Amino acid sequence: MKLWIGTANIKPVKAYPVVAIGNFDGLHRGHQAILSQTLQRARENKGTAVVLTFEPHPFKVLNPERDFKLLNTFQIKVRQIESTGMDVCFTAEFNKAFAEQTPYDFVKTYLHEKIGCKEVVVGKNFRFGRDRAGTLDDLIRFGEEFGFKVIPPEPVWVDELVVSSSRIRQLVREGDVGLAGKMLGRYYEMEGKVLHGDGEGKALGYPTANFRLPNELVPGEGIYAARVSLLRTEGLQLFDGVVYIGSKPTFGEKGMRMEVHLFNFREDIYGRRLLVTFVDRIREDIKFSGKAALVRQIGEDVEKAKLILKEKGPSPSFA
Repeated sequence: MKLWIGTANIKPVKAYPVVAIGNFDGLHRGHQAILSQTLQRARENKGTAVVLTFEPHPFKVLNPERDFKLLNTFQIKVRQIESTGMDVCFTAEFNKAFAEQTPYDFVKTYLHEKIGCKEVVVGKNFRFGRDRAGTLDDLIRFGEEFGFKVIPPEPVWVDELVVSSSRIRQLVREGDVGLAGKMLGRYYEMEGKVLHGDGEGKALGYPTANFRLPNELVPGEGIYAARVSLLRTEGLQLFDGVVYIGSKPTFGEKGMRMEVHLFNFREDIYGRRLLVTFVDRIREDIKFSGKAALVRQIGEDVEKAKLILKEKGPSPSFA
């Protein structure tokens, strides 16, 4: 996939460009349906499957006072888009000036004059232009003027809910990583560096890899069954484990933290990077009467996590 970053680098595509437009945060199953339709139409017309996305996310520019967390970093989003087989990805720089364009000017400048699109694929709730005033009906009307078709795939539903990035963010914040995974089409993941901790997990018989919470969306407080990837010189190695996110109320409030216990693992991995995949939530974070009660509960959590991970298998099955 050819990646072009920056508004100035958006340019004409010669071979019948079919353009998918969106933020694509999380690249969930709804986004995947849009890109799949884009690929299909491009291949049927011997054309080019194009993505037009935005960086930074418009919400961060238009609402800087809000604590808005993304499901993916820009780099991960690009990798996910590339994995779908798209041919070209244009990334427009989203700033206040870009946001002030009228819906008509956005279509005329970027879709017609710059890219020269023949077809556009967007979700039915697509909004664009100043104050998000442009609607799907407007896009269809502009397409008739500039000579391109508009294709709006049907929304994707999971458990009687429409899949959306905002809904997935809410589920992750609430700790419902199981349903979030169904909507994403894969488990929610976070990457972090292992830091030195206070040694309390090791003292309890369950040594943990401690993470500094990254500046991205963190699941709600609690205990999770997880799979953890460790990059070795011979390749990526996968381990089962449990993840704790909370403030350790049994030991006194110590601030939010994330700790990972890997089953049957005793190596020193300080400074290494781990990719943590959240499979399912086991329970909420609670305060125990003492260390003995906590150790008993950890033992139960570990056994429950092993059952969950055995049941789920080595890879997600959200078809």
